[in-house]
Amino acid sequence: MKPSSVGYLGFILIVFVFFIALQGCTKAKKAAKLLPGSWAVNVVRIEDGAGFLFYDSLAAGSFTFTGEQLSGKSTYSYAYFGQNMVTDSAVFENNSFWLDGKGEVLSIARPTDTLRAKIIMLTNKSLTFEFYDEIAFRLKRFTCTRQ
Repeated sequence: MKPSSVGYLGFILIVFVFFIALQGCTKAKKAAKLLPGSWAVNVVRIEDGAGFLFYDSLAAGSFTFTGEQLSGKSTYSYAYFGQNMVTDSAVFENNSFWLDGKGEVLSIARPTDTLRAKIIMLTNKSLTFEFYDEIAFRLKRFTCTRQ
């Protein structure tokens, strides 16, 4: 290869890396702008320790993100293999939260621990996030719409 073509390829590589880094920054900023507000819980999906999935499409409640605080409650229930009904809730009372540098993980500080919730989808109208409940051995996913 000629030296000039190596320089040209290096320039293209630098520009490509720059745009990749810029894309990551804009995703985090976009998530930080879209998250604040009140979100009504529409569907809750529960995955137990054995990988079985349970849904409640009539979940009640909402979550509100203001500044760096998260508040709200969602109550949901599901039939555990048709034998017994399980009723549970997720409660956040003025808990601090922050997003990671990529805008993909939502950390929620509670008095006993810090939840690391993965953001599955975040748009103007929809929010879906999930976290693992270590006490109940359940992966809990909440699908919400903006109120």
